[in-house]
Amino acid sequence: MLRPRRVQPYGKTRLRRGFLCLMAVGLLLGIPLLPAGLLGQSSNVTETHRRVLEVRQKQVELRASRADFERALRLRGEGLISQAELEQVRSQLETAQLAYQESVLSLLSLQPRLSIRNAVKYQDSGGRKFVRLTVTNLTPTFDDAQFEMLNNFEGAEPIPDELRTRDIRDIFISLRDSGSGEVPRGTTIGLPYEQHIPQLKYGKSETIVFQILRDVSHLVVAASYLGQEREIDIQLEQEESGTAVTVSSTQLSQEGDLGTPVTYSLRLQRTTVDVRSFQLLALNLPRQIAHSFIEPETEARLSLLNFPAGVTEQRLELRLFLPEQPGEEIVVDQPLEFVAVVIDPASRPGLTAEQPHSIEELEQSGAGSLRLEVVPRGIGKIEVTALSLFSEIPVGESVLTKINIRNTGTRRLDSVRLLGEAPMGWTVTFNPDSLGSLELGRETSVDLQIVPAQDVAVGDYEVRLRTQSYAYNRQVPSEDKIYRISVKPQSNLLVTLSLVGVLLALLSGAVAMAIKLTRR
Repeated sequence: MLRPRRVQPYGKTRLRRGFLCLMAVGLLLGIPLLPAGLLGQSSNVTETHRRVLEVRQKQVELRASRADFERALRLRGEGLISQAELEQVRSQLETAQLAYQESVLSLLSLQPRLSIRNAVKYQDSGGRKFVRLTVTNLTPTFDDAQFEMLNNFEGAEPIPDELRTRDIRDIFISLRDSGSGEVPRGTTIGLPYEQHIPQLKYGKSETIVFQILRDVSHLVVAASYLGQEREIDIQLEQEESGTAVTVSSTQLSQEGDLGTPVTYSLRLQRTTVDVRSFQLLALNLPRQIAHSFIEPETEARLSLLNFPAGVTEQRLELRLFLPEQPGEEIVVDQPLEFVAVVIDPASRPGLTAEQPHSIEELEQSGAGSLRLEVVPRGIGKIEVTALSLFSEIPVGESVLTKINIRNTGTRRLDSVRLLGEAPMGWTVTFNPDSLGSLELGRETSVDLQIVPAQDVAVGDYEVRLRTQSYAYNRQVPSEDKIYRISVKPQSNLLVTLSLVGVLLALLSGAVAMAIKLTRR
């Protein structure tokens, strides 16, 4: 049996040594030695420091367990303790060994850290967008003094040197949408969908390239490593180019009817984040075409665009106002090329809207520019006129008149037809009822005959006249005309003559009576 009086001095010595070791660790790491209850409350003690102290504590406990085991072996050899007591001390030693190994592994797996050094967006010659992503292993590591303290003590198994390097293996990285638009957050928008980095040593960097499926200014970098998932929201950098602002649009060429506006959605991106203002110009447009740069949210018309600090992207609308009629510079169906320009007013090298500028001039000016195109399309208009749209007829008669059809639009009319809607039993006839094509400004006459029903009653009636035509394979809207007809009863000639005769007889009698009275 172990005697308490023999163990007590050794125990006191062990506790004294353990306390001295803890003080040494605290001084080595620059941490005040605090009780366990106060240690968690100190803001100066990091998780790394706590785990280092825990490893050192397990070292002290393991050394004490080894000393107890060696002492128990000697006592067993002298027959002072039983085999069961020896096995109990052996079990305590193995438990202390496992606790130490667990604390070391916990320390070595502390806070693996993968950092995004930069993420640069650029565009190739084919217009595809890419992101060049650089990641760095910044996992906390140990200095030489800490590692030597953990590794150099009697009775402890040495820590593998490769664990000190804190390398990260099997890193999987993908690019996801931040959820700012129609696509929900977390949708993978990079090709390939996921990239694998087999190993990233401490302090080293790895650059990988993704093609992005959506043109975004910020996204989420999702990284999976060492059993953990991290999502980092980042603002993409714009690769430096020859211009301060890059102008892009998905509507490079549009068609517009004469007399209507045409709107282009523009996206402006810059590489710097300072406060700057840029002048907005639309060059090489005919003078008959007016234009305005519009802020989409407020509908304000701008000539200068301000980029606040930190803002690298803005959206604008360029709105063209096409004239009602074509001219020398504006020919129907002929495309017109022009350039949207964003430039620093201080460096504007004589760019004006009054004279045309070549692409070479714009490139040399350093302005952000985008070539656009508009195709003016003519509008079909048809007009129906007549000397009068009213007739008065007796019962049993019909209407026979002329109406005029005129092309008042800016495009030839095709498949011109005339249609009429009349009361039931009535007949509406046009001669001719189909005109084929009608050139610009041309006018032609058509005979119109309206035959009422045989049993038509006296009253007022309406007949609707309608035209149908096409211009550029689109149906031309037309305004219906209303022809009003008043049907009167049929007049009787014999009755009328009789009434006239009676009236004349009465008048003659009155005259004769007046003469007789006068003679008297």
